[in-house]
This record gives sequence, structure tokens and C-alpha cells, in this order.
Amino acid sequence: MQASKPFRVALAAPCFVAIVAGFSGAALADSLPGQWDGAYWGLSLALAGEGNDRVAVTAPYAGTPGTLSMGGVLGAAHLGWREEANGIVWGVEGDLQLGSVSDSFTAGIYSASSRINQAASLRLVAGVPAGETGLLFLTGGLAAANVKYSVSTTTGLDISDTSIRTGYALGAGYERQLFSGWNARLEYQYANYGKTTLYDGLAETEETPDYHSLRIGLNHSF
Repeated sequence: MQASKPFRVALAAPCFVAIVAGFSGAALADSLPGQWDGAYWGLSLALAGEGNDRVAVTAPYAGTPGTLSMGGVLGAAHLGWREEANGIVWGVEGDLQLGSVSDSFTAGIYSASSRINQAASLRLVAGVPAGETGLLFLTGGLAAANVKYSVSTTTGLDISDTSIRTGYALGAGYERQLFSGWNARLEYQYANYGKTTLYDGLAETEETPDYHSLRIGLNHSF
């Protein structure tokens, strides 16, 4: 069901603090040319929530019983490459995510559930150095997930599907260099896996999985 306002505050506040810190650092000093260049790998942990998959079923089981607000935890491994040119850091990054992001509900005669255990993305990254050791960045690109989805009623409806869904991921974040090639990262991301119509021979429903996430991780340069 719909996530709470405290989750939205918890999601937004760290990102705001990181961005303010990054701009503050940018006003103090400039980064060294080329210090963000090259390949890197990393690991991250994501807290996901605030999904908004509105469940609606057509006749003869017509109804709009509720919303699947997916949430959970994902661990991710990522690999990327970037290069700085004319004060802008450009690059590409791919990731593989494992964990559990899900929601379910029962309302009257209806039951619905949605779950993602594996996801991946391939995204462009663009950023600007923020001080001597910081980087503010935006990211966006293709996303895919293995989605298990079901809607049923006590009166006979039974729609169930497990498939790879594709869509997009957008995000922003702040990265800071630590020591010996290690960097710390705080990132917000929104993932949307499109709209799919599912049919059981009598009625239809639309599957629209999505969620927001806050990611904390480490990178290491090659």
C-alpha cells in the first residue's frame, strides 16, 4: 500500500544535504584535471520505496481496489568508465541489483502483489567537480527487471505473470574521493519499468512497476 510521508523525508533529506555540501565545496577549490578519469567498480546498498502501481481491473471483475507501493532493499554491483573534458565529467555505468522490492494487499474480493528480485541498468553519467575531492552528477538510461505480478479475486479472476520488463532509470548524487582510489557515494534513483497489459481471457489489468531509491555505496578506480 501507499508508503508514508516519513519515508519521503528520509529519502530526500540526505540527498539535499549532499548536494548542498557539494556546492559549498565547489566554492572553495577546484578539482585537479583528470582526477575523475578512468574505469571503476563498486558496491552499493539501496533502500527503495514510494512505488505507485495503481491496480485496476476491467469487467466482468471491474474495480480499482488499491495501489501497490513497492519497497524493500537491494544490493548492487556496478562497473563504469568516465572522463573529464572542459570541466564536465562524462561517462557510462552499468549495474546488477539483487534483493527484494515488493508490495501486496487484499481489499474486499481483490488481492494483488508485485515483486522484483533482480534488476539491472545501463546509464549515461554527467557531472561537475565539487571542490578538490567531490563530484555532483546526474544519470539516466535503460533499466530492466524481473517482475512477478499477480491480481486475483475470490470470484474467479486469476492473472499472474513473471517476465522481464524494460523501462528507464533517472537519478542524481554526490561522490567524494577518500583514499587509495576509494570513493564514497550517495545517490537518489527513480526506476520505472513501463506499462504492460495482462489478460486472463475475460478481464484485463495494467502492470506499472516503479519505485524510488536511496543508494549508499563505495567505488574503486582501476
